[in-house]
Amino acid sequence: MRPKVAVYAIAKNEEAHVGRWMDAVSEADGIFVADTGSSDRTVEMLRERGASVTSISIDPWRFDAARNAAMALVPGDYEILYVVDMDEVPEDGWARKIKDAWTGDVNLLEYTEVFSHRPDGAPAMTLPKRNIHNRDFVWRGPVHETLVPAPGKEVRLGRCQMTVHHWQDEGKPRGQYLPLLELAVAEAPADDRMAYYYGRELFYEG
Repeated sequence: MRPKVAVYAIAKNEEAHVGRWMDAVSEADGIFVADTGSSDRTVEMLRERGASVTSISIDPWRFDAARNAAMALVPGDYEILYVVDMDEVPEDGWARKIKDAWTGDVNLLEYTEVFSHRPDGAPAMTLPKRNIHNRDFVWRGPVHETLVPAPGKEVRLGRCQMTVHHWQDEGKPRGQYLPLLELAVAEAPADDRMAYYYGRELFYEG
């Protein structure tokens, strides 16, 4: 029997993107969203399209806690978990490609993300991404969070021939990023990735 794939996500005031997102993730066997305080029609629109939506509160706010809470909403009969942000659009056929790649003892899949696009829509920057996993992982990091193996678990990486397109919403506020990155660097002072993001954010802020 083929494993079931669940899409999960966090959302807040995403009504402008719900229709496109639900169209893109409709191949999933189940769609689970943790709403973190929307004041628009995000929750209503997601439910109208068939997503399971639960309101959560994360205080103080940090992205890893929100993503872990969203992951916990997925019922146990879903073997494969795929976190898809509201500004991401997987190409058609993604669910079949995931199931085809989920062989042996794989617990994490790498795929291709088109991170940015040229004005004509052609890819500008592509990156490997690893957001398809089983329950051997947890999210870590208050911002720019990543999947890490849970205690006693290890990474068994596979490769999936799928592509997702990232369409960043430039109108989203970034005010929370700097204090969260300060916290991230304090929590993990040897993490060069977080140091880079912190330096970049300082540059953005002038």
